[in-house]
Amino acid sequence: MDLDSVSQPFAFCDIGLSASPISFMDQNRNQTEIELKEGVPISLIFGDVYFSKEGGWEESKYVFLEGNRIPDFLTSGSKNHYKIGELGFGTGLNFFVTLAFWYNLPNPPPIHFYSLEGFPLPIEILQSLNLSFPGKPLWTENLLKGYQKTFDQWIKNPLDRIWKTETLHPLSQSKFTLEVLFGDVSECLDYFPSIDFWYLDGFSPKKNPMMWSEETLSKIKTHSQVGTRLATFTAAGFIRRTLEGLGFMIQKQKGFGKKREMITGVFL
Repeated sequence: MDLDSVSQPFAFCDIGLSASPISFMDQNRNQTEIELKEGVPISLIFGDVYFSKEGGWEESKYVFLEGNRIPDFLTSGSKNHYKIGELGFGTGLNFFVTLAFWYNLPNPPPIHFYSLEGFPLPIEILQSLNLSFPGKPLWTENLLKGYQKTFDQWIKNPLDRIWKTETLHPLSQSKFTLEVLFGDVSECLDYFPSIDFWYLDGFSPKKNPMMWSEETLSKIKTHSQVGTRLATFTAAGFIRRTLEGLGFMIQKQKGFGKKREMITGVFL
């Protein structure tokens, strides 16, 4: 089944996913650093949007799933377990897109999806994803409560930073495990294992240079192996050159929609 055909929560109702908006609200978070513009959250710290309301789901699929050739690998049977590493959990869009594709395969291998987030979002901002993509399987009250519980623990103890949740496949009994670490990118990456596919999805390099620094990209290399693939929406020259210097073979390709270019790569 094509990813775009996932429109109703039918099978997802048993795994804690639903397409309907959630009314669970967070009264404790300071929202002064986030602004909603026409339903899309904007970071006032970085001056950038978290996702595009027009085509955001399809863009995630194009850049990260197809850019990393994940559909080919998941159906090839060449490996019995895959690990995805994401820089920038944000609203969770890339996770939900990847989970939806995996869930609709007849016999997918288990996936462990590692992500990190230095600026966890208020619950009501996370819910904007549901409102922007009606009919898609997204945030539910149980998922939001788990996210909020981990955030509260992290505020009290910065070392208690991991939110973990699992989804069981209805046919194969494989598991899709999500593990999100709250905190600074340089600290969180140290917890990552060796990754098969990287989603490099921080804000624009000009607006969030720490996420794209040589230190960060060097840690991407440290947690890669021969054959590890990466994809990102940016085609900035210094990102491409740094990754090439770290041992990745980088290729420019057509960007999504009106975006001219993006890059993909494989570690040699």
